[in-house]
Amino acid sequence: MEKVYNFIHCATLVMLSIAFVQCDDFLDMKDRTQKSEQNFPLTENDAQQALAGCYHIMHENQVASFMGPTIFSDEMFGGDVPGSSPEMLYEENLNDYTIEMFSNRWPRLYKGVYRCNKLIEAIDQISFKSETTKKQVLGEAHFMRGMYYFDLTRMYGDVPLYPTSDVSNIPRTSAAEVFALIGSDMKKAIELLPATPFASILKSDLGHASKWAAEAMMARVFLFYTGYYKSEILPLFEGGNVGKDEVISYLNDCIQNSGHGLVRDFRELWPYTNEYTGEDYAYNKGKNLKWIGETGENKETVFAIQFGINGNWGLNYHNDVCVFYGFPDVADEAAIFPFGKGWGCGFVNPRIVEQWMRDEPDDVIRRSGTVFNVNDPAEGIVNPEQTIVSTKMLMTGWWQKKYVPINVWKNKEAKTYSLYSVFTDNANDDYVFANTQDLVLIRFADVLLMHSELTQTPDGMNTVRKRAGLKPLPAYSLEALQRERLYELFAESSRYYDLLRWYGKEAGAVIDRNQNGVEVWNCGTKDKINFNLTERIRATGGFLQISQKEINLSGGVLTQTPGWQ
Repeated sequence: MEKVYNFIHCATLVMLSIAFVQCDDFLDMKDRTQKSEQNFPLTENDAQQALAGCYHIMHENQVASFMGPTIFSDEMFGGDVPGSSPEMLYEENLNDYTIEMFSNRWPRLYKGVYRCNKLIEAIDQISFKSETTKKQVLGEAHFMRGMYYFDLTRMYGDVPLYPTSDVSNIPRTSAAEVFALIGSDMKKAIELLPATPFASILKSDLGHASKWAAEAMMARVFLFYTGYYKSEILPLFEGGNVGKDEVISYLNDCIQNSGHGLVRDFRELWPYTNEYTGEDYAYNKGKNLKWIGETGENKETVFAIQFGINGNWGLNYHNDVCVFYGFPDVADEAAIFPFGKGWGCGFVNPRIVEQWMRDEPDDVIRRSGTVFNVNDPAEGIVNPEQTIVSTKMLMTGWWQKKYVPINVWKNKEAKTYSLYSVFTDNANDDYVFANTQDLVLIRFADVLLMHSELTQTPDGMNTVRKRAGLKPLPAYSLEALQRERLYELFAESSRYYDLLRWYGKEAGAVIDRNQNGVEVWNCGTKDKINFNLTERIRATGGFLQISQKEINLSGGVLTQTPGWQ
């Protein structure tokens, strides 16, 4: 069952050598290769290469964009070795303005914006075989530009807005203007991309943005903007706006016509149920579980970052998030089967698990399919005490199992193993680069939950709950919706931004309440969480600081995020 490689991987090397590649210094945009704006892109093949360059930034930025919001929230803590990865000790470093976190995120995202702008501007000089293909490429470019700006403004607040490839030295633009461009990009993507049902999408097109992804992303953008900025509408760049009723109509279209839906069993979304690991994993025994995979059968994935098997330290073809979430420094790695080794970050907050048990005592399928304690006999971990290592911070003994390296026995008697992708995808046998699991950015369950939130009806929530074996809710409430999003989408990058849009600058108080006092192991010594996100998020609005390098490059035109001066 070899993993499908989308166009991003085969075209990226070409893209890295052509004019669409932007220097980290945003003032340096000169072409330095044979390709130029006069001769690229001109053909449909050129357009696909340019589009590949637009997508590739997602791979470069996966840890910041996907993992960052999870460890910023109350779901999971960071970890790693003190002084190694400052962003993994986010809460501890919030009060030290000299420590920059995710400093590469800013230039990478603007590189993505620049590539999308160049392709959008070049679209009429390209010779397409059909108008349909032209609209497809243009729609995807608008979708990706909107995605990158959405990442930028959720992380930094007001950011410089470049609606064209003219990269002048400008100050921050108001969030309202930035969100107006994001809204327009998503609206254009919805209008340009074809209404192809999921079952009819070619396997070679998996990983591309679709009309359905754009409709779902429009809802996500609308919910964040109207929630955080207390607005009734989402403005559009060309004028006008998008209101709640229009967003609901987009979600209705996605739900009714996309062909996307929920898979049979929540646990079959995750690779620990793959056929090669199977019932060798103690938890899987007797449950008749079979991973849905990533080769075209998973109708629940609306949009995802896909990975290949040829990654190395210079190419971001592998899933870095899984590596970060892997078990660190374990003396007997066979004893933690099927979980694989990694860098030791992202430890689950046990207080959230306890709250989950109180809120939903019958939510066993979803809870046990999402998180586990190393001391739980049902997990089959041998010598669990070895998983608390002396070099790591914020360890709790609780792990999530959605995004983590998963092993298969090569020889069970000899206790030799490899990551599952060595068997499913013929990946190289390497504990870092053989992590090929998709990072799912939009799951259909989220579409249903956003529909419930916007319509204030329980229907979407109850569809999700039914799959988990839970009783239906008799009515909608925001509190029920908040719980459902936390438990269904745990560790999937939504929680921090959900808290910001629901609570604004008071989100830090919620996070502190849910994690302060929790016992952890810091470098092998018992300690307790004691952060002060309440005051920091009140001061910063929940946004991160910009790297001082970027401010220096701008000659002071770019200013630091409020609260970080």
